[in-house]
Amino acid sequence: MLENLAKLIGSTAVIIEGKLYESEPGNPAVAITFSEGTRLRTDYWRLIRNKKASISSFDHQQKYGLPSPIDAVDTLKRELQGKAVTGVRFDEETGDLQFELANDSEFQALNFTDYEVWEISFPDGTGEYSNYAL
Repeated sequence: MLENLAKLIGSTAVIIEGKLYESEPGNPAVAITFSEGTRLRTDYWRLIRNKKASISSFDHQQKYGLPSPIDAVDTLKRELQGKAVTGVRFDEETGDLQFELANDSEFQALNFTDYEVWEISFPDGTGEYSNYAL
């Protein structure tokens, strides 16, 4: 898996689909297809901007005192679409996938259960599930 993840460097996020299904109410799964053909689906995710947590799947449809609910998927699309991947890490302690982007952002596919909360498939036909990666 690590060799295939390294091949993502220089690719871009070309398709971001949201609301594939609701893993729980208000918490949308997203799928990202990268320009080199890798596809990632994740139920729980976070966007880091300028080294600070920005928005996550947990923020989706929350109001937090705002005039209207947050559309976290739309924010994610705007931040990731067409951005080059500059680094990729697999955290062996948590099972999180971390994608560093050219715009000083980082996308994290979070793993915190024994269930398949993210799935990645590579152009060579191989892939991995979050609960097996550890």
